[in-house]
Amino acid sequence: MSTEDAVCFTGEEYARHVREYWRGVAESDGFDSEDIRSPVVLTGLFHYDCQSGRRYPDPLLVKRYALLGLHRFNILQGTSFELAALQKFNKTMNLTSSYYITLLANEPGAIPLQKTFQVRVDERKYDTLDLTVAIARLKKDQNEAAETTKEPFVPHFCCSAVSDGVFQGPLPDWPSDDALRHDRNRFYELEKSEWQATDWISLYLELLILATDRGMFGVAQTGLPQVQILKVVIETEEENEKPLDKRLNARRAHVYITFTGLPKSPRLVEIGEHVERKAIIRRVIDDSGYLTLLGKFWSGKDTEQRSNTRQSEEKVESSQKRSRLC
Repeated sequence: MSTEDAVCFTGEEYARHVREYWRGVAESDGFDSEDIRSPVVLTGLFHYDCQSGRRYPDPLLVKRYALLGLHRFNILQGTSFELAALQKFNKTMNLTSSYYITLLANEPGAIPLQKTFQVRVDERKYDTLDLTVAIARLKKDQNEAAETTKEPFVPHFCCSAVSDGVFQGPLPDWPSDDALRHDRNRFYELEKSEWQATDWISLYLELLILATDRGMFGVAQTGLPQVQILKVVIETEEENEKPLDKRLNARRAHVYITFTGLPKSPRLVEIGEHVERKAIIRRVIDDSGYLTLLGKFWSGKDTEQRSNTRQSEEKVESSQKRSRLC
């Protein structure tokens, strides 16, 4: 476009174009906005067609975000949908982004076999597993009224599932051996056959690995290593959640995973696939249906650092008290 052909807008016209753009995006909650264009919007949604054969960013992460959305839907609806194919997704331009994913899934034995789903995932932090599935729903066809969210549309918001007690705030330390042995109402160690039949445990671990290594040469770009899960412990809050299915589908849970196969980790200094590593992941699903995952790698150094910090704080407080007495 030449200088003579350039279009100039007043501030009022620019604001109007921006409002029109986001109004159009909001009509489909951000999912079907690829045909909406505005010549002045400098921030908006990137669109990617997963069926075109062209490369798109973070394919490993996007696929697992889609799987996480189906996981939330299955827990809340008591279904068993499985991912068949990614169709498309829109993504905000932030470093920490929101993803609006359209996918095909099927439920074994169901007719029709494939259904179209819409999944929205909001990242809260970059290089950390801290995200929320805000939408996971069946897409209505043209003959049905479109299902939309009740809240006003916001392109990217860091809204987390609401929780309390031990399932809010910073993630806990790794439980002691004594707690694992004696507090069976709170902790349940899965048999190998049990966690092997539960695909979301490996999904949570893969999301943690991908989220914490997203650089140009990180595993999010080069590929996931073949990790081997050795042990899985689930912590729930309700004493009556003794049946395995209730523990596995508890809305609030900590998952403690011991595994090998990860050559290195951003937070752990030991290098080598043989090293046993530990991951702590929190799942919270609140009454609104939001699913929030928060995760970290754990080592004993975390506890040491917190202990040293508390000791330093106590020394400062003690010094301040002595100063006031003087």
